[in-house]
Amino acid sequence: MEEKPEAAKQFWHELFQIILQRTPIYAHVWQAGDVVFWDNSQVMHTGTPYDAKQQQRIALRVGVVDNSFS
Repeated sequence: MEEKPEAAKQFWHELFQIILQRTPIYAHVWQAGDVVFWDNSQVMHTGTPYDAKQQQRIALRVGVVDNSFS
């Protein structure tokens, strides 16, 4: 599909629509002091636009390593 970018775009759009129709969706309503964690390997996520002049965003990444299998 590299030579057909519009077809590729349409394919991905349709695929995401199918996935989203079959997937539970959680939308967080933010309050001061909230902390949200998710597993990037298991969750599709997106941000919501916000006014950076009015609201502060702190985003941290935490890695967890399971060494119990070694």
